[in-house]
Amino acid sequence: MKNKEKWFEHIFNNSGVGILIVDKNRTILELNKTFCDIVGYKYEELIKKHARILHISDESSDKFGKIAFNTVLENNTLDLEYKFRHKNGYPIWIKITGDVIRDKQEVLWIITNINKRVMFQEELAKLNDTLNIKIDSQVKVLREKDRQLQYQGRLAQMGEMLNMISHQWRQPLTSISATTSFLQAKLFINEFNQEEFLEELSLIEDSAEHLSNTINDFRNFFKVDKQKVITNFKNIVENTLKIIKPILTNSHINVTTNFESHDNIYTLENELRQVVLNILKNAEDAFIENDIKNRDIELHTFSKNNFAYLEIIDNAGGIKDENLNKIFNTYFTTKSSTNGTGLGLCMSKTIIEDNCKGKLTAINNKNNGATFIIKLPIKK
Repeated sequence: MKNKEKWFEHIFNNSGVGILIVDKNRTILELNKTFCDIVGYKYEELIKKHARILHISDESSDKFGKIAFNTVLENNTLDLEYKFRHKNGYPIWIKITGDVIRDKQEVLWIITNINKRVMFQEELAKLNDTLNIKIDSQVKVLREKDRQLQYQGRLAQMGEMLNMISHQWRQPLTSISATTSFLQAKLFINEFNQEEFLEELSLIEDSAEHLSNTINDFRNFFKVDKQKVITNFKNIVENTLKIIKPILTNSHINVTTNFESHDNIYTLENELRQVVLNILKNAEDAFIENDIKNRDIELHTFSKNNFAYLEIIDNAGGIKDENLNKIFNTYFTTKSSTNGTGLGLCMSKTIIEDNCKGKLTAINNKNNGATFIIKLPIKK
């Protein structure tokens, strides 16, 4: 019997968990060394004392007694994480499990110190909060940079549009200026001929009509239109060339078309035109940058396996192998900082693949140039 008592005493005092026994009045009847180590008290400082001494406040003690202690006395198991107060005054987190002994007159509490784990979790939560704040700050910075780059992209697009308009208007304006000068000269020397004047005025009217049509072309081309329509690549190419061909011609670029396919596609017409325009403008920039003498662009359409294809083929020097997988990335550009934002091809890929449910790819061709391929499903 004595051996069993010694054995029990040894287990009780050397257990890896804290053990606390209280009566129904919450007076401490027994406790082990592990529990003393957890709360920082000596055995003599706690034995026969009210359990209130272990709580961080009287209010906390009363609440624990009403809820947790009574729960155990009603023969219900209890398992919770709770704050005790260390002898030195600071709170410590414990895991506490309670059970009734001696015909519901006493409660056995099993206590595990989880303070390090909880402190680590709280520290981790603080680090996460700090990290989230830093992330939010960086996101704001990146959004601002993105806004600025998009603004620069819009300015660049506006500049290109004005450049295109100027090329479209230069010839008719020159014609009008020459005609009015000719008529003024005739009037000055008093050589008025009604038939001749009517012919010259007709030329002015034709030029004015061309200017008006150009305005309509650009207004329709750049308007925001998210409504999909049935069209085909031939129509897309021809309407795009109305805008950019004078620019390409001025840069001594020969443009040819080869329409093997007239199959209909269901797409965002104006956005698709802008994609084609962007690729053609990039080709012009490459011709100039690489100082290519004989400059050719071919726009080729064909159909295969229920898809319509548009190939834009140039001989402008091609794309470096290490850049082929990067050219559609946001902000990636091989142009100088003043000429490129890295948004054009990225936005083009988004338009084709996300908005039009197609595919946009690029490869190097055998003509020492690049080929951009737009693939869209045929409208049945």
